[in-house]
Amino acid sequence: MSGVTYTAVVGSRSGASVSISAVVNGASFLPRIASSTWITIFGSNLSQTVRQWTNSDFLYENLPTQLDGVSVRVNGTPAYVYYVSPTQLNVLVPDDTTTGPVQVQVTTAQGTSNSFAVDKRRMAPAFFLFQDTGYVAATHPDGTYVGMPGLITGKAFAPAKPGDIISLWGTGFGPTIPSLPAAKLVINAASLAYSVTITIGGQPATISFAGRSGSGLDQFNVTVPATLGDGDQALVASIGGLQTQAGIFITVQK
Repeated sequence: MSGVTYTAVVGSRSGASVSISAVVNGASFLPRIASSTWITIFGSNLSQTVRQWTNSDFLYENLPTQLDGVSVRVNGTPAYVYYVSPTQLNVLVPDDTTTGPVQVQVTTAQGTSNSFAVDKRRMAPAFFLFQDTGYVAATHPDGTYVGMPGLITGKAFAPAKPGDIISLWGTGFGPTIPSLPAAKLVINAASLAYSVTITIGGQPATISFAGRSGSGLDQFNVTVPATLGDGDQALVASIGGLQTQAGIFITVQK
């Protein structure tokens, strides 16, 4: 699940140079990436079309490494392309043990972009948000989104109650047991290899599941602490000495 809204301006000039201006984590939008993590690439003339992958782009369980002639390499290895537009791409980082600065390049029918350096880490944990609201992408068991009604027009929202079990959605939380290769569709969920803790409003949340349930998609089923008061409560996950992005919330109401 992704709370990110993808927008693009259609119609780049034919023959214009392909250029990358930023590479960021697809959930936090910070310049930190990791293997099996969704990233967003911003730039110009990145694609002549606007679309996301469909079933016809897959060969068996293999994720596509190009859409409409657009491909991406991270540290020289083909990435998995989910969404293309002239100004934005969304791709899954391939498996690679390299950490530190790595180069990202985009290739299209119009040519190959500049090499853009980004910090690659063993993990880059982050929660997806509902668009640019600052609220964590979270769902109730019935599929209703967690938040105040009207947060996003046309979507069903309800705040979390103390004691509720909700699902949180993120990316970049590291390897799993058993290992799930980035190149393949995730058919069966797998638990994260590293222990994770989550606090809501500064109080520890009970975690009943922490693992990968989709390609690059990390899921956390948690119980909202019973003693929380009403209001927006800060949410933080910690794993392997790293924390998720600051300043993000879920809404709790008794």
